[in-house]
Amino acid sequence: MEDRLAALELKNCAGDSKKRRRMHNPKIAEAVRRLHNSETNCRRYEPEQGLTSPHNEAVTSYLLGAMSASPDLHDADNDDIVSACQTYYETVRRSFRYKQPDLAPQAEAVKSSARSRWRRKRLLEARQSVLDEEEEELWKSATIDLMSDEEDGIVGGVSGWIVRPPSFRSQELTELCATLQSRLEATPKYRATHHRRL
Repeated sequence: MEDRLAALELKNCAGDSKKRRRMHNPKIAEAVRRLHNSETNCRRYEPEQGLTSPHNEAVTSYLLGAMSASPDLHDADNDDIVSACQTYYETVRRSFRYKQPDLAPQAEAVKSSARSRWRRKRLLEARQSVLDEEEEELWKSATIDLMSDEEDGIVGGVSGWIVRPPSFRSQELTELCATLQSRLEATPKYRATHHRRL
C-alpha cells in the first residue's frame, strides 16, 4: 500500500512540474513567434500535421536550438522554450483549422466573442478612470462580464455602437455605469475617439 501511495505522489508531482512548464512566459513566447515567422526562417510548422510528426518535431528542435543560442535568452530553461514552441504550434494549428470552410461560422463566433470581450474590458477601464471616491466600494463588484455588449450597427440611419446592458447586472451598478458613462461622454477627448452609443 505504501508503494502505491509513493507512486501516486510521484505521479502527482510530475503532473505539477508539467503544468509549470506550460506556464506562459511572454518574452519567450514573443521570441518564438518572431523567429518562426521571420522571412529568413524556412522551417515552419505544418498545421495539417500533428505536433509529433517528424517535420514539426524538427521545427521544434530548430527553434529550441536557435532560441538557446540567443544571448537575450541565455538564462531561459529549455523546457520553457519547448513549451512556448508547443503553444505557438497550437496557435498555428487553430488558425489553420478556422480557415477551413466547415469551421468558418465557429471562427467568426470566436472572433466576435473576443472583440466583444475586448470592448467590455476597455469600457470597464474607462469607467473606472472617472470614479469618485464614494463610488469605489460599489465599483468593486464590477467585472468585464457586467459591462454592456457593444456591437457595430445602424439605428435610424445613425451608425455607432448598439449597446446591450447585461440583464443580470444589479440596478445600483446599472445606475452607476450610466453616471460614469455620462462623465466619460462629457470629455471631448473621449467623444472624439469612441463611437456613438445607440
